[in-house]
Amino acid sequence: MDISVEERREGRLSADRLAAAQLRLRQAGYVVLENVLSLDWLVGIREAFDKELARVEPDGAASTDRRGGCHAPLCMPFFDPLIVENPIGLQIMESVMGEDLWAMLPYHTNTSWPGAGMQHGHSDTKHLFPEVPVVLPPSLMVLNIPVVDFTEENGSTEVWPGSHLIVDASIGSSPLETLERRAAEMPSVRLNVPTGAIVLRDMRVWHRGTPNRTDIVRTMISLVYFRQLHGLPDHLTHLPVIPWACKNLLSERAKRIFRYNPVEGNT
Repeated sequence: MDISVEERREGRLSADRLAAAQLRLRQAGYVVLENVLSLDWLVGIREAFDKELARVEPDGAASTDRRGGCHAPLCMPFFDPLIVENPIGLQIMESVMGEDLWAMLPYHTNTSWPGAGMQHGHSDTKHLFPEVPVVLPPSLMVLNIPVVDFTEENGSTEVWPGSHLIVDASIGSSPLETLERRAAEMPSVRLNVPTGAIVLRDMRVWHRGTPNRTDIVRTMISLVYFRQLHGLPDHLTHLPVIPWACKNLLSERAKRIFRYNPVEGNT
């Protein structure tokens, strides 16, 4: 789905385009919006992430099948509002999950280095009530920002449209084996997404990373958003502290979104 020059400038979709994005999310479980971000801006963002990835994964994630990533440092340019509070992404997510959604810092990347192979098919979360044969609205969504073009050659994400609507006990009882057997009988698509696009995905959608047969590092930014009904998970008791200087870079809206992260000087 492309957006207009005016929508990009205003950081907000028209009512018709928003309705189309909502429909796509409900039916397919994901939506791709192209030409949301400036290519010139993305050059600097890619360079920053390449440097950070080289610092934290100097061997290119050799120990994890050449897949991994990094957590974004709590500073600029990683704190850019176009990332941490992308206006069009938030407009769509708030329209389907409510305006008091929340997220956590640091966000992270999904990165595959040259030589990465095929992932197992999987979903990132289960249905809230898998025993109930009714599909509920999404409660977790991920916003992805590719910092390079995603292609057949460098390992674009494969997804199974509509798989978030499958509700049965067998998927939960033997996730990988059952899911992959079922997925083999269902049509899938590759998200060959150009730089400048954003991708929103219901985290129940079945998907997998594919082989990176190029010599470039394929990275996308990933921010997970929670519907307000989710509380802070019990195991996340020590979230990173947002530096005071970075707090002042956040709008009031962003401060509300990242409300579970403590702020320097307030702990």
